[in-house]
Amino acid sequence: MKFPPPRLYWRMALYIGVAIAAFLVLGAAILFTVASKELENYVATRQSNLGQEAAAILSAGGQPALESWLRDDAAIPSDVTVFVLDRDHRDILERHVPQAYVDFIGKIAPDQAESVLSNYRPVRLTPQLIGPDGAIYVFLVVPSSVSVWGSPAIILGIFAAAMVVIGSVAWLIARAFGRPIGELQHASRELASGHIDARVPSAITERRDELGQLAADFNNMADRIAALIANRQRMMRELSHELRSPLARMQAAVGLATGRGALNDADRNRIDQEVGRMDRLIGDLLRYSHLDATPVMSRKLIRLEDVLQDLVADEEVEAREQNCRITFSFGRDLTVVGDDALLRSGLENIVRNAIRYTPPGAVVEISAQTEGKTVVIDVCDRGPGVPDTDLERIFDPFVRVPETGTADRTSLPQAHHGSGLGLAIARRVCQAHGGTITASPRTGGGLCIRIALPAAELT
Repeated sequence: MKFPPPRLYWRMALYIGVAIAAFLVLGAAILFTVASKELENYVATRQSNLGQEAAAILSAGGQPALESWLRDDAAIPSDVTVFVLDRDHRDILERHVPQAYVDFIGKIAPDQAESVLSNYRPVRLTPQLIGPDGAIYVFLVVPSSVSVWGSPAIILGIFAAAMVVIGSVAWLIARAFGRPIGELQHASRELASGHIDARVPSAITERRDELGQLAADFNNMADRIAALIANRQRMMRELSHELRSPLARMQAAVGLATGRGALNDADRNRIDQEVGRMDRLIGDLLRYSHLDATPVMSRKLIRLEDVLQDLVADEEVEAREQNCRITFSFGRDLTVVGDDALLRSGLENIVRNAIRYTPPGAVVEISAQTEGKTVVIDVCDRGPGVPDTDLERIFDPFVRVPETGTADRTSLPQAHHGSGLGLAIARRVCQAHGGTITASPRTGGGLCIRIALPAAELT
């Protein structure tokens, strides 16, 4: 599965890129400083030797002799270019002079240093020559490669190439660290969402570094968790089946005792009620144990209005026994994807819970509508309600919380007691369908349970 690189991936790439760029800039600065010093010494030496020679030639033969000397390849070393500029800063051989040198020469002032020859005036980097007629020339020695490296286009090209290399190296280094972290994060989220078979790929666990060891440790931990969950589920199933066997024998014994006249009707009804409650508890325990792992669901299109109408029709019988009523209002196109039987069981637990805590003469209100890409189902009762601090806890198994208007659930009549797993099962069902379930206090007293499920995308 592909997933976007985490923010750490880009941060690492940025840090590495900045570090490499800073290293290159520092190295370039040091190289430039050293090269500049060497270049100054190099040019100074060349200017001193060639300048003295040019001054002597100019003094002896004037500008024509100097032009002839400049054209003589043997007289001037091949690693430099010598320019002699007139007062207008034009080369006497009419060659092109880099504009940077022309601008530089225009800014500097002649130096007053003495020279061996009276017609040779050295200035900073650019000595001056004075001809027999008093004409002043600027003597300029330039390394042959300086003009090439001084081209802005070439400098920009080198900079762009350096940035590409830096970016590529930073990306490769960041990917080497970011990909294992991303795989580990993905596996962690999958495991947390209930997919107990989620593992980090072997390509990561086989790495011979700390990240590979971390991934291997994660897989070992996930294997241990999966084994513990499997053992717990197996124990719950076996325990539930073992408990149902003595219950069946108890019911048979009660029937025999009643037939012999050993039990009166009140005692038998009491025993039957408790046995039935234990049987329902065991059934809920089995269902919750099944849902606690990743449930195996059939996935098909479900019209929730049909499921809710059938559910309301069935639960109206229980509502009449509690002397309360059910009202419902459904929107249109309430279609989701999932397991209809599993979804009905979750909704049934919520509706029955609302009926159980609704006082006689009150109404349980059920509504369903579409809100954007979500199907929302609300089940509201007029029961005692739940304190705001415990609205999240009521979806945990076997939780007993104080209620608004009563001291505790245990203060309610015995018929009101459920298995303690109904809302926990409902939450597992919602989560299995990619939805959420929340509780909120109702204005005027009571509790509202809201289920939000992803709406099916119909094309």
